[in-house]
Amino acid sequence: MYTGKYERLYQSLNKKEKEVSQLTLSMNEIEEILMFKLPASAYKYSAWWANESEGTHTHALSWLMAGWKTAEVKPGNKVTFIK
Repeated sequence: MYTGKYERLYQSLNKKEKEVSQLTLSMNEIEEILMFKLPASAYKYSAWWANESEGTHTHALSWLMAGWKTAEVKPGNKVTFIK
């Protein structure tokens, strides 16, 4: 279980796990889930969305621990998650 700043994203993805194997969310949809604005780097750099379980991208644990990985990132636009 993930607890942290991005916990609402974790919870949302965790609920979707049984419904679909691929999910594309716009940056706005992700912010609606989180109830706060993503950092500027999430809009500019696809590296922010890397599937990194160690290191400085601890926010990645919110989707990794829910059983998802990012598959396609269009910075400033959308992110596709897959199982």
